[in-house]
Amino acid sequence: MYPLPKRRWPGLVAAYLGLLILLAIPAVPIYYYLEPAHKLLLIRVCTGIVLAFTLHRLLRTVGEQLEQQPASDFEAAARQQMAAIHLAPQFEKLREEVTNSVGSRSYFEHVLRLRLLALLDRRLRARFGIEVTRVVEQPMDGVDPGLVAVLTHESPRRRLPRRGIPLRELQALVQQLEEL
Repeated sequence: MYPLPKRRWPGLVAAYLGLLILLAIPAVPIYYYLEPAHKLLLIRVCTGIVLAFTLHRLLRTVGEQLEQQPASDFEAAARQQMAAIHLAPQFEKLREEVTNSVGSRSYFEHVLRLRLLALLDRRLRARFGIEVTRVVEQPMDGVDPGLVAVLTHESPRRRLPRRGIPLRELQALVQQLEEL
């Protein structure tokens, strides 16, 4: 058996009576002193306020009823969870390399150092017209010898061999390369 619906009409009647009283308090004296040509305008404004209140209540009630209805088949199909996305193994490998690159010495030695060295070589060729090997033999004024040393020579073994190059050093290397 369905439960009895709530009695909403006493509250609704009270709301309308309150609205009418709030409108009547300023409207009656204004109506008394207005010219006959403007009295119709006052009645229209008050009627518009009551109509706006009625439409607001109506829209809110309809919205509540629509929310209480069960979802249709179309809505249920639209909300279905997508299956887990599987990425290509090569992409996952690259993502892991990038994620772990700062803390991995082997990544720096085998991948990142070679890429930075190639970038340095391109910058030196474009700016000075020389190769990195010449800068190693004869230091130049515009090129930091520490940058060239880090990129061309194997880095010394550290106490923690698995740790990569410190992030500050890596940022300094990239900054120096950008300034060339």
